[in-house]
Amino acid sequence: MPSHPREGVSLEALELALAQWEIRACAFMTANSNPSGASMPLEHKRRLVEMLAERGIPLVEDDEFGDLAEAGRRVPAAKAFDRQGLVSYCASVSKSLAPGLRVGWCVPGRFQDEVMFMKSFSSVSTPALCQMAVTEMMADGSYDRHLRQVHIRYAAQVQRFSAAIARHFPRGTTVSRPSGGYVLWVGLPEESDAAVLYRLALREGVGIMPGHLFSASGRYRNYLRLNCAVPWSERVEHAVMTLGRLAASAEVVSR
Repeated sequence: MPSHPREGVSLEALELALAQWEIRACAFMTANSNPSGASMPLEHKRRLVEMLAERGIPLVEDDEFGDLAEAGRRVPAAKAFDRQGLVSYCASVSKSLAPGLRVGWCVPGRFQDEVMFMKSFSSVSTPALCQMAVTEMMADGSYDRHLRQVHIRYAAQVQRFSAAIARHFPRGTTVSRPSGGYVLWVGLPEESDAAVLYRLALREGVGIMPGHLFSASGRYRNYLRLNCAVPWSERVEHAVMTLGRLAASAEVVSR
């Protein structure tokens, strides 16, 4: 589905798709989505749930970046509007605390039995010690304190990355303005090829994700995703400068 860089999936486009095709289920990342950083407004989430409920279509809501909304800007998930048990809400601490914990949760509504069955046959269970550690952090307020620090840190790093891109990337480059999270969606001038930039950057020890990897139809060839979770340093600034220099090279803009 077409997606707005700040507000997420286009509900108008989804309405047209629902009218044309027999859609069996939808899966959307509704907050600080990867790679654009888009977050659906609360009213859009309500409309999304109602639109699908009218047709009995399940929604899988991926909210793993939800806790990384800027301080005070966290809005309820689409699950909050679920009245028929059709929304399966999924989240975790993989993006907000530590990916190695492998702790997440699901509120699957009417699909609870099916989800529990699939869990038992895919990974049986999550290590109890990891779950107990996360539970303790959430119960004593440690997780909330951690999130407050993370919000400040990530917001500052996203700003520094954005400013560095403005200084070092070629004219015509665009940068997303996410309301949370730690990824930037960077648009190079239209004639650029981010896949070529990826290969050139890798040779110099810099990693990016070219935009076409986020499209089933090969779109976004001139886009790339940058991870701003890396603490800012001279080494990181040099990496951004390197990307800017390569992005302006004839090899990248020759297509």
